[in-house]
Amino acid sequence: MPQRLYNCETLVCLKLFQVTLSDAEIVSLPCLETMYLEYVEFPNEATFETLVLCSPVLECLKIIVASDDKKVFRLHSRSLERLSFERVSSLICDSAGVVIDCPRLYVLNIKDNVSKSVMIRNLGCNAILQMSLVGMVRLLEIDDDFCDEIYEEGVLLGRSNIHTFLHGISMARSIIMSRGTFKIMCQYSKLEPLPQFGNMCYLDVTLCLHDFQWLPAFLESFPNLKQLVLVMVCDDREGFPDEDIDQVSFSSVPECLLSSLEFVDFQATVQYDVEIKLVKYLVKTSAVLKKLSLRLASYSRRDKMLKKLLKTPRASTKCKVVIL
Repeated sequence: MPQRLYNCETLVCLKLFQVTLSDAEIVSLPCLETMYLEYVEFPNEATFETLVLCSPVLECLKIIVASDDKKVFRLHSRSLERLSFERVSSLICDSAGVVIDCPRLYVLNIKDNVSKSVMIRNLGCNAILQMSLVGMVRLLEIDDDFCDEIYEEGVLLGRSNIHTFLHGISMARSIIMSRGTFKIMCQYSKLEPLPQFGNMCYLDVTLCLHDFQWLPAFLESFPNLKQLVLVMVCDDREGFPDEDIDQVSFSSVPECLLSSLEFVDFQATVQYDVEIKLVKYLVKTSAVLKKLSLRLASYSRRDKMLKKLLKTPRASTKCKVVIL
């Protein structure tokens, strides 16, 4: 790409795909609002940093990084509002990382299993996050279905990076997290308490039966949560015996269930008693719950489920249970 690309006074939207950029000497893109960079090769880290920094009205940025690109991507912008960053590979790299310093950012979609460190600074209190992060725990392979022992070891090694990241996103208003990210946070909570996500209103978590045991303690970090989405996925590879799954109990009651949680959307298989147990727990303890939607993967147990749930005492007189 020619040098003049870096100095276009009227450019509003820039979309590049599989191109190689030259080193930037002077960058001035005063009107650039939207930039998509997919598999773009930068000569060095400074060129990318300057490209973003010298786009003073940039609002939307989408980046897809090649799997073998091990750079640290630093994003410093006072105007950026929406950011999507993706870097996926089968290997974690110590030199790879992401630094995000964008105080006006309110939508962040990040999928990165390569970076050893993901640092977020000055995140706004209304930010919406969608994240899938496994790279920080230094696993041998990238897969959301590792046993707890491997996650525990990986989290121990990446403890400092995880601490920085979690505190960086603690002001967010909404989060959608993968199962791997949920497991990282739960294992990290064994080492030190999770930060309080006091602004969090909406939380969407993907988890499997084995993860149910973590849920009440996990929700303690979201005291003002209003809407909870639970997406249950089956995992036949963990070797968790059926009888052990059904022995999982829910005893503690987090603050959000007592004071703020109004809507629950649970996408379940209803093949195990623990799923029914979780639904009953939410209905019995959620004092201000308005609606619980249970989305069944199979209709075979619908009538049986409905009868059980209708007989379950409800902490909230306004609670409506819907089975779909």
